[in-house]
Parts: sequence; C-alpha cells; structure tokens
Amino acid sequence: MKKLRKLSRFRPVLGFIIVILFLLFVFSPQVRSILTLPESQRLVVGEKSRISIKVPQNLSDKIDMLVSHSSQSVFAQPGDPPIVVRKNRDSYEILALKPGKAEIKLKVLGYIPVKTIEVESIPPKRVILGGHSIGVLLQSNGIMVVGFAPITSSDGKRVSPAKEQGIEIGDLIMAVDGNEVKTENDLARIIDEKKDRTFNIRIKRGKKIMSIPVKARFCPETQRYRIGLFVRDGVVGVGTLSFIDPESQKYAALGHIIIDADTKEGINVLKGRIVGASVQTIKAGKPGKPGEKIGTFDGEDEISGNITKNTMFGIYGQMDKLLENPLVDYPVEVGYAHQVKTGSAEMYTVVNDNAIEKFSIEVEKVYPERKNGKGMIIKVTDPRLLSLTGGIIQGMSGSPIVQDGKIIGVVTHVFLNDPARGYAVFMDNMLSELAEEEEINEKVSTNY
Repeated sequence: MKKLRKLSRFRPVLGFIIVILFLLFVFSPQVRSILTLPESQRLVVGEKSRISIKVPQNLSDKIDMLVSHSSQSVFAQPGDPPIVVRKNRDSYEILALKPGKAEIKLKVLGYIPVKTIEVESIPPKRVILGGHSIGVLLQSNGIMVVGFAPITSSDGKRVSPAKEQGIEIGDLIMAVDGNEVKTENDLARIIDEKKDRTFNIRIKRGKKIMSIPVKARFCPETQRYRIGLFVRDGVVGVGTLSFIDPESQKYAALGHIIIDADTKEGINVLKGRIVGASVQTIKAGKPGKPGEKIGTFDGEDEISGNITKNTMFGIYGQMDKLLENPLVDYPVEVGYAHQVKTGSAEMYTVVNDNAIEKFSIEVEKVYPERKNGKGMIIKVTDPRLLSLTGGIIQGMSGSPIVQDGKIIGVVTHVFLNDPARGYAVFMDNMLSELAEEEEINEKVSTNY
C-alpha cells in the first residue's frame, strides 16, 4: 500500500516529463522537416521535384516514400503509375511520367504512416502568345440600371417613378409586360407605347428575379414618357489579347472581369465581339491617376471573335481565325504557378498603332496559393516603357508575361499609388476558365 502511495505522488511529475519529451520530439528539426512537407504537389509531365528529409542516417534507412492509389488520365497508357519516386542519398526525387494523380505515403519501418502527399501530374500545354491590341464590344444580358434621372413635371415637382417603386442601381431590366428588352432603344420604345398606363418590369437583382409595377410620367423637357432611370446595355473599350489555344481556337483576354463603371458590378454577357484596335495616344500614369491607352477600332479584318464569358479572370470566346504573334511565331509552353519564380521576365503589349513589343519587367513576389487573380506582384523595369506610360496603364490588362520561354500569366491591375507596379494572374487560373468553357461546349454538343 505504501509503494502505491509513493508511485501516485510521482504521477504528475511523470506526466509532465512525458509531455515535455513529446513536445521536444514534435518540435525537433528532424520531425518538423517531415510534418511541414506539402499536403499536395503539382508537376508537369517530365518535371522533377526534390524532397529533402533531414533526419539522422540511422533513421533515414528506416523511412520509405511509396506511391499508392494512383489513377491515370484517359491520355495515359496502362501499366506504370503516373509518377515514380527515387531515393537518393539524403532526399527523394519525384518524377512525373504521364498525366494522372497519385498519393505518396511516407512510412517508418515500412508500415507506420507519418505523411501523405497528393501529387497531380498534368500534361504540358502550348498556346499562341497574345499581346495584340483589341477592341471590346460587349452587350449585357439585360439592361443595367446605372443611375436615377428624376423627371420635372409641369408643376415643378421632381419624381422618379421607378425608384419610388423600388428599382435599385445595379438591377438588370429583363422584360416589360413579358416583352424581352435587349437595348436601351427597346426600353424607350415600350415605355412610349405604354404612355401613362401601369406596366410590370421584370428585373434581376443578384440571383433573384422579381416583377415591379411602374407607371411612366410625361417629361415636358424631352416630350416623351419616362420612368426616371439612367440605363446602359453594354460597354466598349480597348484591351489586350492574352493567348489563343491553337487546337480549339478559344482565346482569353484582359485577365480580369469587365465591370460597369457606375455600378461596379460584373456585366452578364448577352453577346459581344472583339476586333482589332490601334493605339493612337498614350496617357501616362502617375501616382493616384492611372494612365490609359486611347485607340480606335480597326474592324474585323485581322482580329475577330465572339465573347461568350466575362469572368473573374477575363473574357473568353472563339476566334474566327488563328493569329500569330510576329515576335514569337510558334506556340509557347505554359508555365504553371508552381514553376513561377521571382526575377526577370518579359511583357508583350502594344503602345503604338498595332505593333506588339516586348518589354522587361520584374516578378517581385509570387503567391502560388492565391486563386483570386493576384498571384504575382510585378514591376515594370523597361526604361522606354516607363518613359512612355509611367508603367502599367488601362488597356494593358491581359498583356502576357513570359519567363524562361514560358507564358506564366497576364497583367491584371495597377497599383494606384505606384504605376510601375501591379498584379498579374497565373496561367493556372486563366486555363481553368478555358477548360470549364470547353467542358460546357462538349456537353452541349453531345446532348441530343
């Protein structure tokens, strides 16, 4: 009984010692080198990745890194897994053999699992490099309310019938009394026909569809019936083509969503086109005042295509015919986020007429985990471009960025307080939207 009492006195001390030893084990450099290994990894076919595990030699001999649960893509041949692992003296080398996915398990003594890494092997891809100046003509799916325009009646009162009934800025007017409206002129004509009768306006607000009754008022100033709204049915502007998929002739441009200048909302696409554009004048950027390209549309002779999507990562559509970049007359390989590094790179864009030029830039920071279109911070270093534009300006969005011969992303936004710097989006993000569209088209074409 006395021995049991003595042991019970030491239990708290023993527990404390065990906790300390456990913490020392977990936070030791050797264990941390294993626990901090990535949860997942992406490799292009033919690419190698090296993983170093810093443990004593006697423990290293008891650690194995094995490939398990492999799945091959439809492009791969049966047989070997899509990746293999080779053990070197103090590290492991992962080699991507063909497209597919696999799990790499790190085991001690051959059966105790301590870490699992999911590895995806993706096929190499090549695209036609952009840099071309384009004109963008985009018609929205619905007429967007961008402001209120009160009506001054004959007795001097200012009224806004649509606002009073609950219509808000940013609403999309889809139809009036069941009649679809696609342009500002459609809406004006229907309102004139209804005169002072109450009619129902079907609007889209976010994801909600609602019907709002409105009665127009006669406007002595314009001599027509109005409901007191400013509306817009589309936008036009100048931007830059990013790249073209040579197999499908699908293109990507701009690198960011087109928003309405008044409502700050993304525009739902009804239809639209891109055409060639020539840069006539450059308005240089200054801190606090973004610059811009001022250009004219050339028509549809050389550059022409439709617009099918307006997304977070730019506009997408189908080219009527393939283009070439005169500076790089062959498809360039895509560089993915995990391959991008800080250092020198080149940007392709137009600053005069329609001639594509190459300018030096610096990739200052890389955030591979970001999926918001701001994966890189870039800085313009080319003296000539800085003297012409001050750095990144409006109309430059979508300009492709090349590093080590691979297209790694496109320009998206400028820093307002420092025009020489801005954000760029990874090709991973751009291609994800392109793949999504091709998948939708494939489903449509096979659905009969």
